Amino acid sequence: MKRLTKYFLNTLILMYLGIIYFTGVPETNTLNSRMKQKAMNVAFAVGIWPSWSMFAPNPIKFDSKSFVEITYKNGEIKEYDVEVEPKGILAPFRKARWMKYSQDNLRNPSQRALLNPAIQYFRKKYENKTNPIVSLQIKRKWAEVHPFSDQSIPSIYKTPRVQKNEVLITKKMED
Repeated sequence: MKRLTKYFLNTLILMYLGIIYFTGVPETNTLNSRMKQKAMNVAFAVGIWPSWSMFAPNPIKFDSKSFVEITYKNGEIKEYDVEVEPKGILAPFRKARWMKYSQDNLRNPSQRALLNPAIQYFRKKYENKTNPIVSLQIKRKWAEVHPFSDQSIPSIYKTPRVQKNEVLITKKMED
């Protein structure tokens, strides 16, 4: 039984590494092109597609985080972290697609069309039958990332950051 488990885990690791390799390899020939397309399909289905925005020629210029603020009928206001890390050993695999979606889309102001479906998702997730939701807001807290200087490289902790708050969408719920 241990031998079968070992082979199974080794196969999964090799498949994972192969998918990561072929999603990042340039399309230089027909084989690479075909393998890359198949690997991208699998990577998107599983939720492990790579994002190279940190190393891109035009890196992200801000550090942001998304929150949802819910106002209930009794006046209670709760704020939930959209990108909260899931708990448990397998939880990151189950929640990988949502984490990627929220990091790439919800906190990006150019993806406004995706906010209404997110509102519906949060409404279902946080609804309370005894205390209905009155309004729901998706917020983004962000700070600009200052480029490093050629003369000296300042510490990340010493670099002054002004945090800004922005309401991306507010939705009043009908009864």
